[in-house]
Amino acid sequence: MNNLGSFIIKHHFVILFILLEVISILLLARSQNFHRNRLVNTTNDAVGKVYEWSSEVGNYFRLNTANKQLAEENAMLRKQLSVVYDTTSCTYDILNGDTLYEYIPAQVVNNSTTQANNYIIINKGTADGIARDMSVMSTEGIVGVVIDVSRHYASIMSLLHSKSVVGVRIKESQELASLKWETNNYRYGMVEDIPTHIVLKQGDTILTSSHSYIFPEDLMVGTVEEFYPTAVDALNRAKIRFATDFATLRHVYVINDLHKPELDSLKARFQ
Repeated sequence: MNNLGSFIIKHHFVILFILLEVISILLLARSQNFHRNRLVNTTNDAVGKVYEWSSEVGNYFRLNTANKQLAEENAMLRKQLSVVYDTTSCTYDILNGDTLYEYIPAQVVNNSTTQANNYIIINKGTADGIARDMSVMSTEGIVGVVIDVSRHYASIMSLLHSKSVVGVRIKESQELASLKWETNNYRYGMVEDIPTHIVLKQGDTILTSSHSYIFPEDLMVGTVEEFYPTAVDALNRAKIRFATDFATLRHVYVINDLHKPELDSLKARFQ
């Protein structure tokens, strides 16, 4: 409503002028046929401008709905893209259109970034198909994992959590490593277990790996900021900048692995 008030204040002279013009023309049109005939032509431009302004105001107040629709469309496009055959991987079966993942758009209703263990709450729950252990991503990169669900809401363990560990891959070398959060800064994480023969440089890309049971492969994680080689025969480490800006996080996608029940069943046989 503050924006509507600002709009009226900004254009109040024009609005007042139009109203006075309309009143004057109507008064003249009552007594003179000539003016009555000119009424339509005279007011067409003014009415058109009012409709244009009205549309602009309406579009502003419909932004939230538009954003929601865009999120749903993005989720649908991601699902469609997952059916496209990737020449570097046989993850998807193009012949029968069998996709591995479903993307469920959600809005962040609560989010912490300054604690030792940070959580995110979203406005989707079991009624929307959300379940525990589903991975969560934004349009920029991975976000976390669903740890608790009610009918209409879900709680996510953010990457910004002391117990968060994600299997990752260095894009440039294909080497596997692990991601943890030890920096106490919502913009940065630590990649550990980097083989000693691997040397990283600033800007190198970190993606999710095929060994990550929670996240799909090749999702964006972040880029290298600093590389810490070890002086002794030990594994290297690197500080990365998260692709996701957790401080401005508003919309996410919950990833439903449609083959997870089958994988869980197979894993249970070996436990």
